[in-house]
Amino acid sequence: MNRLNNDMRACGQKSLPQMITIGKDVWYHRQTFKHDFFACTGLYGRDDTTRQLVLKMARTQSFLGLPMKWLGRFLCGHEHKIISQLDGIDQIPQSLQSFGKTGLIYEYIEGKSLDEKPSLTSDFFSQLEGLMTDIHNHNVCYVDMNKRGNILVGTDGRPYLIDFQISLYFKRHWSGFIKHAVQREDRYHLLKHKRRFFPKSLTVEEQKIVKGKSWIIRTHRTIGGSLRDLRRALLKWMYRKHILKPDSDTLRTPENDHKRFLQ
Repeated sequence: MNRLNNDMRACGQKSLPQMITIGKDVWYHRQTFKHDFFACTGLYGRDDTTRQLVLKMARTQSFLGLPMKWLGRFLCGHEHKIISQLDGIDQIPQSLQSFGKTGLIYEYIEGKSLDEKPSLTSDFFSQLEGLMTDIHNHNVCYVDMNKRGNILVGTDGRPYLIDFQISLYFKRHWSGFIKHAVQREDRYHLLKHKRRFFPKSLTVEEQKIVKGKSWIIRTHRTIGGSLRDLRRALLKWMYRKHILKPDSDTLRTPENDHKRFLQ
């Protein structure tokens, strides 16, 4: 059971290092944001500066005896490629350097996620759509727009997007149809958030987009919904049997709070 508990986390028992080095400067672990099957992400700081960094470690732990570091290297390399493709956009994580074979170090973005229900300006979603369009113009599909925790409101009031682990980059001409189809889903999920926070601001066209369900959404809900229910049932059983135990230093969010599986 202890082995299974470790295998459900990207870094197993190791978690994140207590310190990391950038040049001659040493940065110390302050908090773990999230530690799930695919990655472990944490905050690092120093006493002599307000600047903070984020270390994201993709999976290194084996699963049921099967080596999985290859997956961590792939996810890390993939996210680095996406971030590099979006060079010049300042409302996404700014990569500083790699950490080992499965880690990336970013500049920390100060702000609150939509999960925290921050106060928003009336043009917030117009700005978010502009950011999304900028990302799309770089031939990238964000893909993870459905998660409110990935959308931040910066201290300057502007929108920021984090976590490009499952984003897609299309560089070939023949992939145009797929690219545009997936990018439409980005806008669909953006408008769903807008409906939640500013329902009266949706235009007639936007209301039609939100009410409509494309073949991608229908397929995802048919297949992904079943997998999601299976995952939740498994996690619920593992938490109730105390096979999985929450990390004491991990930030609680609506997405990773273990209490949601014990209700």
